[in-house]
Amino acid sequence: MGNTMNVNHDSAFKDCYIMQRCDIKRFADTLADGFSQYNLFKYACRGKYNHRKMSHFWAFSIALNLHDAICIADSKEVNSVLIYIPPRSKEPGLFSYLKAGVVEMALRTGLRRSTRLSRFDAEAQEVAQRYKAADDGYLFAFATRLDKQGQNYGKPLMNALLHYLDAMGQGCYLETLEPGNVGLYEHFSFRLKEKVEVKSGNLTLFAMYRPKSK
Repeated sequence: MGNTMNVNHDSAFKDCYIMQRCDIKRFADTLADGFSQYNLFKYACRGKYNHRKMSHFWAFSIALNLHDAICIADSKEVNSVLIYIPPRSKEPGLFSYLKAGVVEMALRTGLRRSTRLSRFDAEAQEVAQRYKAADDGYLFAFATRLDKQGQNYGKPLMNALLHYLDAMGQGCYLETLEPGNVGLYEHFSFRLKEKVEVKSGNLTLFAMYRPKSK
């Protein structure tokens, strides 16, 4: 992430490829591919997944968090992507959304898709508030391209994140909508806190949390 990196980042993520501004589209493309079977995005696309439009969504999401988030990949080939948002003093304001291109995102992603994703996000935020403290981080996205899944491209990224969390003394919250992912995150010492039926899309949300190291 350019000038946001410091010594602690460099130590934890020395074996990862750290995203630069020019990589946003490639990172977004990998996320759009890796999440193409994800129920939330099938719901957003009304059952007909649109890779191009969801790439626009991810590009906007990365741009919105550009100065806060840690965005890493397995290599310059960007087969697997992880985005972590460390604790921050405040959420992005209107200017940040405008600067990131929220209007363009809504037009390119599609108003209905954007609205459905916004509704889900509002419900997900309510759940997160029950477990995520102000000094906790958030695992925003973690995905591997479909043709690379099952080949351990993502494991080094998660291990690097855990090293960073322990070094910084940060807890981490995440949610997943896939039951099969619960065991994966439990392997990385996250614990299931709540299973919630979300009204938006009749989806099941699994809230998971990894406490800070003592």
